[in-house]
Amino acid sequence: MGQPPGVPGFAGGVPPQANGIPGAAPGVPSRPPGGFPGQQLPPGGAVGPRSMPPGVGPRPPAGVAPAGAPRPLAGPPGAPPGGLRPPGAGIPPARPAGVQQPGMQQPGGLARPPPGGVAPAPTAAAVGGGLVRPPGPAAPTGFPARPAGSPSPAAPQVAAAAPVGPPGPAVGGLRPPGMGIAAPPGMARPVGFGAPPQQQQQPPPQQQQQLGMQPPGGFRPAGLPGLGAPRPGVPGMQPPGMQPPGMQQVGQQAAMGPPGAAGPYGAMRPAAPGMPPPPTVPGMRPPGAPGMGAPPPALGGGMQPHPGAGMGYDSSGMQAALDSFETLSLGPGAPAGPGQPVDAAATAAAFPRPAGPAAEEAIGPPPPYAATNCKPQYMRVTTQAVPNSQALKARWHLPLGAVVHPMSEALGEVPVANPGATAIIRCKRCRTYMNPFMAWTDGGRRFVCNVCQLMNEVPVEYFCSLDASGRRMDHDQRPELYGGSVEYVAPAEYMVGGGRVRPPMPPTYVFVIDVSFAAVSSGMLRAVCAAIKDSIDQLPGEDRTQIAFITFDSALHFYNLKSSLAQPQMMVVPEVEEPFVPLPDDLLVNLRESRHVVDSLLDSLPNSFARTQAVESAMGPALQAAFLVMNHIGGKLLLFQAAAPSLGIGRIKARDNPALYGTDREYTLRCPDDPFYKRFSAEASRQARNGGKFQICVDVFAFGATYMDLPSLGALPKYTGGQLYYYPGFNADKDGPKLAVEVQRNLTRETAWEAVMRIRCSKGLRISAFYGHFFIRSTDLLALPACDSDKSFAVEIQHEETLLSGQVAYIQSALLYTNSTGERRIRVHTMALPVVSDLIELYKAGDAGGTAALLAKVSVERSYSAKLDDVRTGVQQRLVAALREYRMLHMRGQGMGVSHNSMVLPERLKSLPVLCLGLSKVAALRGTGRDVNSDERAAVGHEIISGSSYDILKLIYPCCYPVYDPSEAWGVEGPDGRIVLPPTAPAGLEYFNPAGAYLIDNGRIIVLWLGQSLHPAFYQEVFGVVPSSNSAEMAALNPEPERPGSELSRRINAMLRALRGRKELFQECYVVRQGLPMEAHCMPYFIEDRLPAAGTQGYLDYMVQLQKSVMAMK
Repeated sequence: MGQPPGVPGFAGGVPPQANGIPGAAPGVPSRPPGGFPGQQLPPGGAVGPRSMPPGVGPRPPAGVAPAGAPRPLAGPPGAPPGGLRPPGAGIPPARPAGVQQPGMQQPGGLARPPPGGVAPAPTAAAVGGGLVRPPGPAAPTGFPARPAGSPSPAAPQVAAAAPVGPPGPAVGGLRPPGMGIAAPPGMARPVGFGAPPQQQQQPPPQQQQQLGMQPPGGFRPAGLPGLGAPRPGVPGMQPPGMQPPGMQQVGQQAAMGPPGAAGPYGAMRPAAPGMPPPPTVPGMRPPGAPGMGAPPPALGGGMQPHPGAGMGYDSSGMQAALDSFETLSLGPGAPAGPGQPVDAAATAAAFPRPAGPAAEEAIGPPPPYAATNCKPQYMRVTTQAVPNSQALKARWHLPLGAVVHPMSEALGEVPVANPGATAIIRCKRCRTYMNPFMAWTDGGRRFVCNVCQLMNEVPVEYFCSLDASGRRMDHDQRPELYGGSVEYVAPAEYMVGGGRVRPPMPPTYVFVIDVSFAAVSSGMLRAVCAAIKDSIDQLPGEDRTQIAFITFDSALHFYNLKSSLAQPQMMVVPEVEEPFVPLPDDLLVNLRESRHVVDSLLDSLPNSFARTQAVESAMGPALQAAFLVMNHIGGKLLLFQAAAPSLGIGRIKARDNPALYGTDREYTLRCPDDPFYKRFSAEASRQARNGGKFQICVDVFAFGATYMDLPSLGALPKYTGGQLYYYPGFNADKDGPKLAVEVQRNLTRETAWEAVMRIRCSKGLRISAFYGHFFIRSTDLLALPACDSDKSFAVEIQHEETLLSGQVAYIQSALLYTNSTGERRIRVHTMALPVVSDLIELYKAGDAGGTAALLAKVSVERSYSAKLDDVRTGVQQRLVAALREYRMLHMRGQGMGVSHNSMVLPERLKSLPVLCLGLSKVAALRGTGRDVNSDERAAVGHEIISGSSYDILKLIYPCCYPVYDPSEAWGVEGPDGRIVLPPTAPAGLEYFNPAGAYLIDNGRIIVLWLGQSLHPAFYQEVFGVVPSSNSAEMAALNPEPERPGSELSRRINAMLRALRGRKELFQECYVVRQGLPMEAHCMPYFIEDRLPAAGTQGYLDYMVQLQKSVMAMK
């Protein structure tokens, strides 16, 4: 990984965040009354059902078709609108063979309905997660027929999978012709609210059809509006939804294969009058026909269990993987060649997405290769396999790496191993810690290192005999042998610093607080003091905890907190160019001994500066003074900054220039402007010589109402293992609870002090890049002054050798740290992965969620040295290359081509396209300087760089929970004691019921979206008011606290508590009503919709562009 200029040893960059509701739409005013902070409405006003972003036509409410506006279908020249013929109009006469009829589509287009207007009952093989693949290729029209008597081409044998879909006579989960589409979950109007305010109309049947596939398991996205039975046909005209001759039904899968092959679903299309019928394909039977074998078993990751599993080539594995592919028919708009336009009839409703009952399965990790692997909550890889050569790795165009979350609290306590007087067993050469994958030989007297293959002697005190299977007799009693995660209690030799044994670091906190006019007037000072006082009893360390306070405006203020004093003594240092520390021995005190003095200081600070008129902020000198106070002991430095630093070293210049976007200097807007920030971070994070302590972690709380230059301030936590918190336009009454929760979480969560971390991998592999908040001390040693349970790190892996010799590869992370009670601990996580020689095995073991999380971290890091447009393009190019490679694999494995307008997706990576689309729309990477300001971009970027894979996935694709139907079982406690959450709806406005309400959760905020047709009873139950069209009144609504006697209010509040959980950021809840101006703030969270920002696409547009790029790629 590249190192920042000017400071040796740096790894990483300075992340970014967006207007208002973090990541809001462009150009929003700094903070509308009662609304979201720091945002402006886009030009044109509200974005609602009748006012959409530029370039997007008016959108009727979901499920309501515009009166008198049937959706026309493309047809031959001269055809009436909608593609319907007048009564009595016949089929045009056939043209000579090889001549295309006017209006007919080239191969890969849409299929013609048979004479009589009724299609034969389709038969199909349900393939891969419920998506439908036709067993035979399509017969294109307009091509010369095969000469009579010529042999028919042999068709590959396709195994029939189990039918997927609703019960009925259709085979393979397909509905018979004319069957209506059932309304999906979440579309029913709220129970108990009476009739809806207005009768919803049914859309034209063309809009009810799906796109050639069904979502996995027959699931249809929740909240899809306007689904109902087809309208009755008109006498003498084609049935509703039929296309003109030469066109396939919208929603059918694209035809695959060469000219002359069978039509979709294995049914032969009737020839036009005067044209010979297309030849049949011998030996093909429809799925489910007599004589067909049983469906192939479901794929379960395709990996053999460890240990000692051989990974030789399995010809059946290739066929099984190819049978699990998914083809998405993009409709007639998908080009048969690059450059053709998008058909308005196409829809993205059937595309795969992480929504609905199968949302977790769509982006969850695959089954582990070995049962003793560490859990994915601690280490999540992009694919559960490793390519055996550099050449194979080059064909895997997606990143190969892992996201490591060493201190995760998701699974509770990690098993502890206490060796006592025995030394911790490690490999003598590579220093790998003992783990379940070590091989024991010589009756238990030796073990072979699983990483470097070195034979090691077992110490006498650790010896144990082996059983008949070669396993140690004490296997089940030693945590390091029966599980992939273990925490060692380190002996005294791990306390060495500077060549001598030293005592462990006590938990130390130094609070550096801005007391300028901006801090006092916004209420920040009072809120910060109250938050610290409320949390001080929960600080870890008991009687070892140390604490100090420094305040600053245009001068520095130190406080003598000696326990013998009744009141704190304030000392003012007006010299900010060369600050010094008065009474250094009495500033940092033991919290338990001086508790009464600390309480007195926190109570008096707001009143002491209540009338201040100082507008300057000497933040840089205050940091230097704090370093002098704590450099001998280390610890956490918490900076509370209310105004842009304007005095002394580190002062901020107004440099947020949107005109630089698109130029070679664009990246400088996302990097620190003053070298002071990097120099200070490097000095704070390093360990002093002779065992002296520096190791200072910096957390920054920024409250500015104007430009704060967070790209510069963010360098402080980035290189010291800290975190950046951002409160744009802070208001104590509204944002005080959020600040209090986040300060408490920061101070009381499990923290690893004076930590270092190293990640090892098998011989022939190496770690090529690191991502996260740390300082690189050597080539592979990460210095972490503090590491908490909310921090994660990512690595990319490369091949050192041309060909790997082993059959299994290993990754092990080891975090050496001091816990809050003074014990030195080593937390170890180990994972085994199979080494494969076939590219198809990498796709079978792929993890869409892990890949998207690592891509997000890599992309944010790259944005510190490249233009955002290049970053977004780079993500798309990697995705295109991966899909192209898989398409070629499928074509070679099946022995035939795939239709041009069909996209082939691997089963394990089918949600990756929509995740990459969502990644391009997060505030850290979206748009230009006019869409997202630099401060918001930096804050969101910091969250991505340090966040876990689960938090990143929620930020990329928000969860949308319907909360308006009390008849469903949501918001109540389940059998496991957890709150039951309803199935999510797709993140697009067209899938939202205008008579419903939804909680949109992106991990940073929660939006309660209210449809414009929502029944007034909902407002009365949840808010105790009647609905209003006044934007200010709606923005002031708050579902919290719970309303007594209201079941709906109780459920929604229970969901809010469950969604917030124990997280680093407290998610404020905003209320937005459809059609009002405030709706513009949450438009960026509708990932599948097109946004006003230049270059942002909807899901369908993105998929069509991907397909064009795949087909154009050489």
